[in-house]
Amino acid sequence: MADLYAVINTLQSIEKAYIKDAIQAKEYTAACSKLLVQYKIAFKQVQSEFKTVEEFMKKYRLDCPAALERIKEDRPITIKDDKGNTSRCIADIVSLFITVMDKLRLEIRAMDE
Repeated sequence: MADLYAVINTLQSIEKAYIKDAIQAKEYTAACSKLLVQYKIAFKQVQSEFKTVEEFMKKYRLDCPAALERIKEDRPITIKDDKGNTSRCIADIVSLFITVMDKLRLEIRAMDE
């Protein structure tokens, strides 16, 4: 339990340091990623007692909202999430492919036509 407590507190400190620009983005990303892995390992050890990390934080009066947000997102803030854009990218590619096929069928070979 002490390990989980320490990881959450450290994660909160790293978040605060990054917000204050006291740590470089590269260092933040490496440290945050490492702490998230350590969190997963530490939480597995106490999962029989606590169903969620919120329960653990409430019981031990941990006030670490930034750390909780990182844990929920499961990635440093510097790493972008592309989950919502995949469908749009696929649609754009299909649209461009159809346009190329239409131009080839109409025998349009020059860019200015």
